[in-house]
Amino acid sequence: MVGQHQGGEPSRRVDWLELFGTATTFVMLNLLWLFGALLFVTIPALTAALLACMVPWSRGEPLISPLATFWQALRRYWVRATLIAGLDLVLASFILLNLLILRQMGLNQLLPLAAAVLNLTGLALLAVANIFGWALLVTQDAPLRVVLLNGARLAIRHPLWGLLLTSLIGGILLLTAILPRFFMLTVSFAACAYIVQWGAWHIIRRYITGDDQPQRGV
Repeated sequence: MVGQHQGGEPSRRVDWLELFGTATTFVMLNLLWLFGALLFVTIPALTAALLACMVPWSRGEPLISPLATFWQALRRYWVRATLIAGLDLVLASFILLNLLILRQMGLNQLLPLAAAVLNLTGLALLAVANIFGWALLVTQDAPLRVVLLNGARLAIRHPLWGLLLTSLIGGILLLTAILPRFFMLTVSFAACAYIVQWGAWHIIRRYITGDDQPQRGV
């Protein structure tokens, strides 16, 4: 029994060291995103890089060379990430403009009310499509058009799961505004990225082919 006790101590110590290493890496990635995002135009590229770092963790695997993974993903995805962000901005602005116009018309009539519900549904689907689209960007080796189409298909097929993930992310961002700055500096953005990647992977893995790539027609 003494031998078993002595043998268990090093193993327990290794587990704590691994947990500490994972936690410090998590905080480091959060800080990298946060300070890089001070330049507003870099946010899409930084988001893609942060999501790429979450891929191994979302699959229960260790993250090897986090800094190298982050910078390589930053260089690889910055163009496509910026295009996705630009498309999001255009679509969201269009929907919000429609809602503003409908508000000026008044929602006491049936037609404007139905149009408002349709626009809100479109906004929700856009949010869900972003969950899957951003995760696919760093998961699927495919042209941007294919990534966007697959993200939209997954949003239509799994809207409730996507809305749940969107709500979780919204909750974290709300806590970020309420809790002390320490939470924002150490946890919030990396936690959002992990939820996106883990939650999307929960669905994406159902469509994985033999070469570990999602099917192009998911």
